[in-house]
Amino acid sequence: MMAASSACFSPVDPTSSPILQATSERIKLLARALSDPHVSVVWNAARDLARLQTEAKSALPALAAVLQHTDATSRLWARYAIVKITGTLEPHLPQFISALEDRTGVFPGMASSAIAGLGPDAADAIPALMRELEQQNSEYRWSAAGALARMGPLAFDAAPALINALKDPDEKVRWYAAWALGEIGSRDAISSLCLALDDVDDDVRGHSALAIGKIGGSEAVDALPRILGLCTDDNPSVAEAANTAVAMISEH
Repeated sequence: MMAASSACFSPVDPTSSPILQATSERIKLLARALSDPHVSVVWNAARDLARLQTEAKSALPALAAVLQHTDATSRLWARYAIVKITGTLEPHLPQFISALEDRTGVFPGMASSAIAGLGPDAADAIPALMRELEQQNSEYRWSAAGALARMGPLAFDAAPALINALKDPDEKVRWYAAWALGEIGSRDAISSLCLALDDVDDDVRGHSALAIGKIGGSEAVDALPRILGLCTDDNPSVAEAANTAVAMISEH
């Protein structure tokens, strides 16, 4: 009996888990993909490794090698993966901010997207992201608005620029701006968000309603009649967003 008990409680090698083995094999494949001649493969491999965070530590040497890549966007995503795996941002943040201003090497909008993934810890990038809202290429504008949304209340100074972006000719910029204003919590934005409830684009209307609901306060209560009008919108997603906004305002 003692022998049987001993066997039952013998140490188990954690690396023998099929799940861990599968993850390990995936990391090896992704690390090899970092040397692929097609840069889009490199970008995706680095981003997938970033999602694995500390589990992908074994890929750090391969990612460090990509920092010498001739393609600036490959270097950007390799740096992003290194930060997500190691949890160390401070020495890398200046390079992310510099990448925002690289109009020839970094693919449009990707520097903002990387900073968005870093979240509030990258708040020092907010002034540079605000400048991105003025770029002619809409890829820069909507991705910057999305990154500002990820900063939350820390991006409060960006609210005036985002309010102005609600009138952008590109609908994607408008709905990212509405989302960002909700995440920032700018009550000064509610009157402009109310106007955006009549936008021709479904996403803009829905995100504007949700933003008002998230901001809350007496200004949001005053906007309730306008939001209630969207609860029966022809687009089910807009109607659902409006109903969610009504519930949020009622809970405040």
